[in-house]
Amino acid sequence: MKKKYFLIIIAAAIIISAFVLRINQISNNHIIGDVNQNSVNIVNKQNSNTLDSDIDKNSVLVGDDKDGYGCILSAGYSWCESKEKCLRIWEEDCPLELQKENSIKTPVEVVVVSPLPGDVVTSPLEVKGRALGNWFFEAILPLKLITASGELIVDHYAQAESDWMSEDFVPFTGVLEFSTEASSGYLIVNKNNASGPWEHDAQISIPIKFNN
Repeated sequence: MKKKYFLIIIAAAIIISAFVLRINQISNNHIIGDVNQNSVNIVNKQNSNTLDSDIDKNSVLVGDDKDGYGCILSAGYSWCESKEKCLRIWEEDCPLELQKENSIKTPVEVVVVSPLPGDVVTSPLEVKGRALGNWFFEAILPLKLITASGELIVDHYAQAESDWMSEDFVPFTGVLEFSTEASSGYLIVNKNNASGPWEHDAQISIPIKFNN
């Protein structure tokens, strides 16, 4: 009889011990979970504060940096005086204003067929075209190359290939040997106004690029 009571007591003690251990395990899990959650919340809050701080420091409103002409610098625009507008120089050329008031517009009096605007050229450069006879003097038509900033590279001439004393177009050709470190510039064809008044001067400019 005593042995039976003893076994019952042992079994009860085992059950109670197991129950207590289970409660402790559940309690510990809750504590660990709360600690982990608090850690995650702290890290997230720190990251959020850091991100907000970076945005405040580095934020630039595109379009809020216009220059005196209204060109948006952050978008790559700059003012082109000759075209009187904002443009991106890698999308659209901005030629120099070379004797704008005297430039030949209409009727056409000279045509350059080589090089064409935007061509990449090397030395020696062969220039071909045609011009009205009154652009020549002694069958000579002045040519020159300048940089995009207006610095002279070479000054030479083209030669008429037929009778230049004509009212019609006269073909011409010329060769320019040059050396430059510039990346772009202009071919200038001048009217050979050797003895006439300055108001009869005229010229055309062809934008070109140099293959350096």
